[in-house]
Amino acid sequence: MRFEVVTRRADGTRRRLLRLLGAAGLLAPVLALPGRAWALERNRAGFDAKVLEESLAAIGATTAEETADILVKAPDIAENSAIVHVEVQSRLPGTERIYVLAEKNPQPLVAEFELTPAVDPFIAVRIKMNESAHVRVVVRAGGRMFFTRKEVKVTLGGCIG
Repeated sequence: MRFEVVTRRADGTRRRLLRLLGAAGLLAPVLALPGRAWALERNRAGFDAKVLEESLAAIGATTAEETADILVKAPDIAENSAIVHVEVQSRLPGTERIYVLAEKNPQPLVAEFELTPAVDPFIAVRIKMNESAHVRVVVRAGGRMFFTRKEVKVTLGGCIG
């Protein structure tokens, strides 16, 4: 008789746990949608721009200063321009945002990262490049804009205009 009582309690607890997990699983996609929608709308003008100057204007970097305090690691020659690995490290104090642009792409702004003070200003991303060009990295730090760039030669274009 005691065995049956223990079994019933375990089954009831298990059922409650399964219901809770099921409800959490159903709610997870709904709770994730506002964050996704916000990210897509954040800098639409920058990502939709067709030329470098428009992208720079959209992110507020038309008067960015060139600096050596932004380190960019990218291949000199990219054999597969559909997957160009780019690493960026900012040594600028108070780094708030990092933008990655491929200067000759049909849409030059390819990535934007918002950083909090709790993280190291380092990002790694894979981008597509249309043709040989400079990869320009723009950093907002302390309310000011800075940039650096690195030339990457591609053997076969990865973007279709």
